[in-house]
Amino acid sequence: MFPQTKFHRPPVRDEHIERSALLDAVDRSGARVILVTAPPGFGKSTLLAQCALRTSQPVAWVSLDAEDRGPRLWAAVLTALRELLGADVDPALDAVDAPDADLRSGVLIALLDALAKAPEPITLILDDLHLVADDGATRDSLDWVLGRLPAAHRVLLASRRDPGLAAFGRLRIQGDLLDVKTSELRFGPGEATAFLRDRLGLALDDAEVTGLEGRTEGWPAALYLAAMRLRLGDPITEVMAQLTASDEDLFGDLTDEVLRSSPGHERRFVLETAVLERFNVDLCVRVLGDEDATRAAFRDLTRSSLLLIPLDRSRTWYRCHHLLRDVLRHRLTAEDPVRVRELHLRAGRWFEAEGGETELHDALQHYLAAEAWDPAAELLARHSTQFVQSGALGGRAREWIARFPADVVRGDARLCFVSALLAALDGSRTRRDAWLADGERAGWAGPMPDGTASFGLARECLTAMLCFDDPGSAVAAADAALAVLPAAAPMRSAVQALTAWHLLLLGRVDDAERMAHAAQDADPRVPSAALPLVAYLPSAVLALVACDRGALDAARDHAARAAAARDAGPLRTAPHALPVTCAAARVLTLDGRGAEAVASCRAGLALAREWRDSSQMVPAVLLELARGAVAAGDREAADAAARACRGRLADAVAPGHLLAGLDAVLQSADGARRPAAPAGPSAGGGAARIALVGADELSAREVEVLQAMSGGGSLREIADALYISRNTIKTHTRALYAKLGVGSREEAVDRGRALGLLPGGGR
Repeated sequence: MFPQTKFHRPPVRDEHIERSALLDAVDRSGARVILVTAPPGFGKSTLLAQCALRTSQPVAWVSLDAEDRGPRLWAAVLTALRELLGADVDPALDAVDAPDADLRSGVLIALLDALAKAPEPITLILDDLHLVADDGATRDSLDWVLGRLPAAHRVLLASRRDPGLAAFGRLRIQGDLLDVKTSELRFGPGEATAFLRDRLGLALDDAEVTGLEGRTEGWPAALYLAAMRLRLGDPITEVMAQLTASDEDLFGDLTDEVLRSSPGHERRFVLETAVLERFNVDLCVRVLGDEDATRAAFRDLTRSSLLLIPLDRSRTWYRCHHLLRDVLRHRLTAEDPVRVRELHLRAGRWFEAEGGETELHDALQHYLAAEAWDPAAELLARHSTQFVQSGALGGRAREWIARFPADVVRGDARLCFVSALLAALDGSRTRRDAWLADGERAGWAGPMPDGTASFGLARECLTAMLCFDDPGSAVAAADAALAVLPAAAPMRSAVQALTAWHLLLLGRVDDAERMAHAAQDADPRVPSAALPLVAYLPSAVLALVACDRGALDAARDHAARAAAARDAGPLRTAPHALPVTCAAARVLTLDGRGAEAVASCRAGLALAREWRDSSQMVPAVLLELARGAVAAGDREAADAAARACRGRLADAVAPGHLLAGLDAVLQSADGARRPAAPAGPSAGGGAARIALVGADELSAREVEVLQAMSGGGSLREIADALYISRNTIKTHTRALYAKLGVGSREEAVDRGRALGLLPGGGR
């Protein structure tokens, strides 16, 4: 997900002077949070790197990018901390991978718990905080964590602007925040002398040093560029004469002068690599061409250490100083925008050929910057299965799709398919179907980029795998797809694995068992056979089948295999990993360990709660929670799980088998209060299923909705009559069904009459 260079402290280079006074102030302060704020070029990153070298605490370093907002910020922090805290951060990492993760309850609390259990104090360093601090949700989450940071740990922050967190005020009052500002970062006369004479080896007298320090007002970046001009042979009088402009003009002018004074091959190298966030020599050769000149420039510049900053200990990957890079990028874009797009396109091709997850991310970034829509669409569609298998990458895919022009997306069947896939992951049947219809209209001749034979077959595969809200339609789509998919088709085993679950939801136990075995027997060379869900989902289905048949030993074995496969993969929080939770909970319940089954279900739901699907996987876990609660004698927990289950099933197309199972579980606890409902899709009825809550809990608006339902109008007509949106009417309907303990409109109306809320009945 992240390049390793993101977590490497930048080296303290030979020309850097030690900021002894500032380092001593940091040590003396004892503050838990150090905030370094200054404009570009004042040595913020260098100071943090020197702090990291001086401290005896283990250090986790994160160099932030503009994309590191919301959950991605905390994914980066947790990845850095995992090197120090090990598996203690895994619960938080699992939670942060889910789309729309609940940061506070699912991620940040787990992070603070892991820090509280750390065997020794840790220093966490976040560089370039200003790149993410303008996002409100990101700022709020950071504020919340810093306000609750366990004692002894330290956080060092570098930013161009004060992020203005509320926690800073409290920390300052408590003496737990040290501010290091621009005035402290300016070079004084002594530091300027040490820098120019001792570090850079310039033969300057005291007056010349004083003049340079005074003209630049101690701005380290300007001093540095002025020194570069002197080392390139420019007279001191010319350099001094130029040091009269404003900060921005000064740096831009100095940059221009450095480029003018540099050898031609170095000048071209520095200017054109400005489009790259990071680079090594092979990437530079591919992007710039002219291999001999490019390798020579790379060699000379890395030896001089004047312009390039190493990103790893092996000095393989480098970047330009951010301030210099921004100036150069602006110059190049203004001079030759066509060349900029060409450079981005070449970089995208190089990263795509490398093939790793991080490299695919970089490739797409460059393709999109080049406005190279076709290779970007091809890459997105080719790896669509990978998006299904990675919540984090799926979140990135949403952002990538948003960067295409809308007409390009709707006119490209590949992008329509990816959009439909993402809508299906969100549980939006309407948007999924709309995108598939757009893809049909756009047309696509021949195989899809992932190897599926046609757009139509890809559509059937998607429906078969991700139509969680309608298992009947999913099975029908699977039948159509599997009838024509070759044995070596990329998606065959994934379709089989998810179809086994859908068959189980429909009560077709024997068919589910056969399909699960078929998925497990797939040729291991088939791409989808290596997907995590193919490893764990069939085993979970087989465990539940064995439970239904009373084969508890086999159930235990299948459930253990499913859990091991799930935990070894990247998707412990995704909806299609929840059947593993179901299997484990059912086995625990049958073993007489109902309370443990309840705890297992709650843990699974806590990780998956923020997926926005209408999946029958979540209700299936709630059913097992109710089953475990009944076994443990906790009727309150069983009823709460039943209410939640019915609420999630309110809009499901065919919830009958799950509802029948729920009725059977609750009847086993109290048959007198809860008569059994017949099995099958039509399970239950208003009179047969006793409401789980009283009608007194209905809101006034919900009573209005119930009364309107009895009139027979559609949900759209009811929404119009009540002057509310269709989304709002669906929300009220779902709540109404849950409170009445019903699964359909007819049952709700019958229950309303029985409770005296509608004409024709009475309490």
